Amino acid sequence: MKNRMSESKLKGFKQMLHEMRETEIRDIEKQIGRDLDPALVRKIDVAMDSGDWATQEQIEGIDHLILEKRYQTFKELSSAFRRMERGTYGLCENCGVGIPLDRLEVEPLTRYCVPCLTKKEEFEKAEKGVGNPPTL
Repeated sequence: MKNRMSESKLKGFKQMLHEMRETEIRDIEKQIGRDLDPALVRKIDVAMDSGDWATQEQIEGIDHLILEKRYQTFKELSSAFRRMERGTYGLCENCGVGIPLDRLEVEPLTRYCVPCLTKKEEFEKAEKGVGNPPTL
């Protein structure tokens, strides 16, 4: 059972997704653009001790994780735009039921209705050996 979203609602979600995408792009560009001039990096490298190096490696690891998360969000945004083009945005990818608009307004990248998402999360936990295995 599919629920069609009105054109005006779809347009509003499309605008929201465009704004989210622009924010992600700006944040990614800012993070990547923080790289220092190579000559300055060499001067800093000479002055750093082992504690400084450990801290620097930890910061770089955190930066990498943040960048990965931003890239994942960017991919999810692209997926949402593809679903809009196919006419399936707002429909659960598992059961095809319309996702409530209030849920989409809070989580515009969501791909599943709550019951299907709950089942998906239960299966993922079971695969990791966390919690009780789901029943069908």
